Parts: sequence; structure tokens; C-alpha cells
Amino acid sequence: MEQVIKITPEPKRIYFRGRWFDFDGFQNFPEFLSKEFEVKKGSWKINWVQREGTGIEIKEKEINIWGDKNICFATILQLLIENKNKFPEVLIEEKLSFLFRGYHIDLARGGVLNLDAFKKLLRFLFLLKYNYLGIYFEDLFPWDKYPQIGKLRGRLQREELREIIDYGKNLGIEVFPSLELCGHMENILSLPDFGKFSEWHIPQEGCLDISNEDAKKFAYELLEEVIEFFPSRYIHIGGDETWALGRGKSLDKTGVFQGPELFEGYHRTLINMVKESGKIPIVWGDMLTGMYLREEEKERWNVVLESDIWDDTIIANWDYTHLPEEHFEKKIDMFGERVEKELACPGLSNWGRFYPNFGIAISNIKNFLLPAKRKKLPGFIITSWGDDGAECLYSYLYPLLLAAMEIAEGVGMWEEKWMALTGEREEILNVRKILGENDIVETIKHVFLGDLSYRYYTYVSHEDLKSTGDFWSDYYAQIASLLTDKNRLLAKYTETLEKIEETALPEDLALIRDMLRIGIKRVKNDLSYSDFVAFANKYAKLWISERKKENLDVVITKIFGAAGRADLKLF
Repeated sequence: MEQVIKITPEPKRIYFRGRWFDFDGFQNFPEFLSKEFEVKKGSWKINWVQREGTGIEIKEKEINIWGDKNICFATILQLLIENKNKFPEVLIEEKLSFLFRGYHIDLARGGVLNLDAFKKLLRFLFLLKYNYLGIYFEDLFPWDKYPQIGKLRGRLQREELREIIDYGKNLGIEVFPSLELCGHMENILSLPDFGKFSEWHIPQEGCLDISNEDAKKFAYELLEEVIEFFPSRYIHIGGDETWALGRGKSLDKTGVFQGPELFEGYHRTLINMVKESGKIPIVWGDMLTGMYLREEEKERWNVVLESDIWDDTIIANWDYTHLPEEHFEKKIDMFGERVEKELACPGLSNWGRFYPNFGIAISNIKNFLLPAKRKKLPGFIITSWGDDGAECLYSYLYPLLLAAMEIAEGVGMWEEKWMALTGEREEILNVRKILGENDIVETIKHVFLGDLSYRYYTYVSHEDLKSTGDFWSDYYAQIASLLTDKNRLLAKYTETLEKIEETALPEDLALIRDMLRIGIKRVKNDLSYSDFVAFANKYAKLWISERKKENLDVVITKIFGAAGRADLKLF
């Protein structure tokens, strides 16, 4: 049998002795793993031995394992999945750099995974050797004291959440909560009962008025329930993007901007609540450094960064740009000696899109995690978000989760590892990457929906947008420039479709190909109502296969809005 031994992430050492053995099952493989990964019973035996480090040694009819058992079992399962009832005679030694290897999933923007999909995700994370899963709730935690919160949006029930936590525990994955208790509270503050706690006069802005004692008491009660419910060591208390803090009702009271002071004092209380429960607080790092603020405002926020409250807090340092490694080295150094409590948090570039931007995601992960490894950060959290309705199906993210682990802990050759573990043909993997190219993924949603961006830049503004020097402003200007040239768009879409037209694709990838076809028809002014109806039905089927039905209407409304406009020939 040809030597094909591919392990994710790439081990420290693989020594293949040239022989392959038939596998008929295990005598003593862990019962839970045997059940969930369908490992049969047989004559093979697992032996626990004392050696330095972590690894496995496969001999005929037996496998010796040492060190981290979860890593060992994940490697054994990878070999079993990839080689179909065959084991190589091999010595594999593994050494991972990061103690904290996490994935953070956003349920709050419109896509609550169902139990089966949660378990599938946890199994995949286990195989890849992740050991933490953060669930981003906003309003979707099942608070007993406030049962109206999240009730109409598919919040997880307590029994569902317990099952997810226990399932993760059996796989060696700690499931921890990720909350928002200052900013990003719009789904709570927009409810009639809680609008009075909003900092801004429009609750949809999402910032809590923490100059209001009743508002703070409300948030403390939310945190208390989560601390009591979750058995995890870590509690993520949020704290990101609170730009409106100190600029609304709190400013009206005194006439003096006190955003940084309010932020520091309020988070001091939240952090102490978590610490007093015996748990470890995590907070997003952007407001500590004044991220996205003007230079003069950043100086005003130095009082936050210099506070001693972060000394016992894990700082989740996020940045989703695809800038060079030097940018991320400086980003990591911003927290000074707190580097030992800092987690690098790149993202999968799936938000605001129907499909992830593979180029940006891979660059962001690589350019952030490689410096993080050199600077010996304790860990990382790979983040995915659901801004604008979580249109991007979770199934599209699996290759990027594997790529992230291979980049973080291996040698970066993620494509061959993906094909080995999933059995996917290279032809299909190439389609995944083609659909995730920047010019396609950053324009197709606008073109498909015929949204305001598409209409404005196609029919109104044809000016060449000049560089501003701001990274994101220039990036979006580049997208706008693509939308202004219909001939260029048509050529790119047609060329891409020709590359992938004849490939037999899984249903989810075929959906994006359908979107591309509709995009071509829009550019040619040849749309029909039926195009969108067929697409919407396929999309809904895929959504329901992995998520609860709630919030599907957010995406479907957009699609049928486009259908109606096409039918009436409005645009």
C-alpha cells in the first residue's frame, strides 16, 4: 500500500516503518469515541505507556499511546478515517505550541445551530485537536429571570445547552459562554422591556447606559445566571466596539464625556464577579487600545489600557485584516507584559457574505498566528461571525477550521490534509477556493441581490475612488470599483462559471454556483422571479439542515425582495 500518512496538524515527527496492518476493531477504545465515530469492536488493543511528550506507536494489533490522550485518540481516528480499516506501522510524536486552541461561533446574528449540527462541529473540532469552543450568545442564552429575551429568535434551551456542554466535555473540549454586557446588546435593548437601559436614544445602536444603576444591575443579573449555569473555567464578558459609550444619555447627565472611565469601572465589577466565582474572565481587546478610534481619542482611552484590572484577565486580541506579519507583531505588543494572558483572535471572513473570503481568511490566520507562536502567546481563538443575518452556511467554514489548525500548529499544507481527512477530490477543493476568491465573494452578494451598493456604483457613481490611507476604507473602495464596471464583472463571473460548470458539487457549493449564474443574468439584465424562488428553496433546505428555523426569514426576505424587484422589472 502506498505511503499516505497525513495528520492534522503536522506532527513533530512521523517515522513510517513501511508496513500496513488490517484493522478489525478495538478491544478497549473509549466507549464514547467508539460510539460517536463508529469505531468497531475487535482484537486491537490500546496501551497507555509512560514516555515524555505526546505520541502514538502503532504495531501489529496494538497501539501504544502517551501524553495527551485526546490528541492521541484524535490522531488514531484521523488515521482510521483516512485509511479505511488499515493502520500503518508508525511512530508519531506530537508537540503543540498553543495550550488554548479555540473556535468561537456566533449564534446571535441569525443562525442557531441545531443539536445535531453542534455535535458534528464538536466532533470535527476534536479531530483537529481544538480544545475550546466559545458560544457567542448576545440574547440567546436561556435566562430564567428574563424569559422574554431571545424567545422569538430560537435561543438555546437549558437542556440543549447542557447536552452541548456535556458532549464537548466527553471530547475534551471546554464549551464556554461569550456574552455582551456593554455593547452589542441591540437584540436585548430593542425589546420594549429594556429600551430604557440604552445609552443611545435609538436602542438598536446596542450600547448599555452604564451610568444608570438599574441598567448595571440588570447586566449583573444576566452575568450571574451565566456564571451559575456554566461549568467552564472561562467566562467571556465581551466589551468590544462600545464606541457609543459616554456619548448618549450618560453625556446628557453631566455634559462631560466619560466613556473610558465608565468602561473601566463597569468592567472592573464584571471581572471581579467572574473571579469571585472561581472562574477566569476573558475580554475583547479592542477598546483597551482604542481600535478604530481617531488618534486623539486613543489617547483619551489610555486610562483603560493602563488599568490594573486586566492583569488577571485573558485579553482576546482580535484583528481581521490581511496585513503583513509586522502589523500583527505590533498588535500583539500593544498589551506589553500581558502577552502571557493574551489570545490571538483571527477570523474566517464569513460575515456579511454568503460565502467566506478564503484569501483574506487564510492571510489573516497565517499573519496573526505565526507571530503569536513566535511571541509564545498561550493560545488562539478562531472567530466566525454572522453580521447581516448569518447568510454564510456553517458547512462552508469546515475547510478553514482545518486550515487554521494546520497553520497554527503544523506546516501550513492544509489542502492535502483536508482532502485526506474528508476524502474530497482536488477538483471540488479547487472550486471551494475559486468561489472564495476576493473578486467573486466580495461582489456576488451585491450583484445577486441587486442591493443599494450594486445599484449605486453601477448606475450612479462611476468615479475612480482615491486611496484614503485607511485600510478598510480603501478595501471597500476596491469593491466599489469592481461594481462600477459591469463588463469586467461579467467577464470575471463568466470565466469563473466556465471553470466550475461541469464539476459535480455537494449541495452547498452548488448553491453558490447557482448564485453566480443569477449574478451573470443580472449583469445581462435577464432576471426572472423563478430564479430567486428556486434559489430560496434550496437555501432554506440547507439552512434547516444545520440550524433552527428562527431567523431564516432575515435572509429569505432579502432573496424574495430581489425576486419581487426582478418580477416587476424595477431593477
